[in-house]
Amino acid sequence: MKQSPKHLSVFLFLALCSVCSLVGCGSSTASIQGSVSYDGAPIQKGMITFTPVDGKGSVVGCNIENGKYLANGVTPGKNFVNVAAVKEVTFSRSSEEMEKMAASSKGKGPIEGLIDPADIVPPNAKGNGAEHMVNEGSNTIDLQLTKP
Repeated sequence: MKQSPKHLSVFLFLALCSVCSLVGCGSSTASIQGSVSYDGAPIQKGMITFTPVDGKGSVVGCNIENGKYLANGVTPGKNFVNVAAVKEVTFSRSSEEMEKMAASSKGKGPIEGLIDPADIVPPNAKGNGAEHMVNEGSNTIDLQLTKP
């Protein structure tokens, strides 16, 4: 059976699309690994996000565990890097446990002195939200954030 030129061009187009999807065809990304600390202490649990400075590309985020992270699919180029981490809070599971917690806090001063801020890393920490260059392929970016 003889193929028409139209069928042949459709076949070639589909074959080209298949090859492009296998090799990436212009949609390059990067992976980034590294460590994150705040005032010299590794961040135990948190989140790190990479946002392209030029607005072209997706925001990519991943978890920080024990001071380390690995982000895949990051858009190459300049990215804003933001870190967020909050303290783990233990809640009482019973009225008795709540009474014990209240009794241990009794007489320690005004309530403002008893409540810690939830943020471990404040949004305005030095180094948070800074621009970092991300190259295609594998990258390492270690962040040492400090108090504002």
